[in-house]
Amino acid sequence: MGLLIFLFLLTCGQSEQHIIKVSSMRPADIITIGRPIRQGTWPVKPSLRICDDTKVSMLRAQRALRFWESLGYDFDGIFTDSSPSCMNPRYGEIIVTLPEGGFADWHMASTRTYTTIGTDDIVKAKIHILPIYARKERVLEHEIGHALGWKHYNKKFHIMNSIWQNGGYGHFGLRE
Repeated sequence: MGLLIFLFLLTCGQSEQHIIKVSSMRPADIITIGRPIRQGTWPVKPSLRICDDTKVSMLRAQRALRFWESLGYDFDGIFTDSSPSCMNPRYGEIIVTLPEGGFADWHMASTRTYTTIGTDDIVKAKIHILPIYARKERVLEHEIGHALGWKHYNKKFHIMNSIWQNGGYGHFGLRE
């Protein structure tokens, strides 16, 4: 009963609330208020194309997609590309490629989404990743989250946390 009163007092006055079930609460869930923001959606199931020079393995890419599939997202497969011109995404595709000029040294990876004019439909996305971070936990999952339209959400243990050390596999409210 005391926990329910605590939750009620914690959520009073909040315009956006994250509703959680009492039966599935963990300590991190109790302090998570609000919800992540999604700035776009895909009108088609995106495929994932991995440029070989990124050193992202097929196993690593499959694991990252499984994380998002567990949240209800569908993908149209994973492909590798060994061509030297592997750098530009096609319609309906998320590409994982090396960074281009202007990439900050302190970034592990970054993502750019492309939308149709006047809508929030994402038609393609480009993930830049340095090979030294290709196998690092949560980096590809986080960037695929951006490719799916999710913005940073700086709650501890959340996959979309902008600080890698504070991120995790939490997925509060990331279902469609």
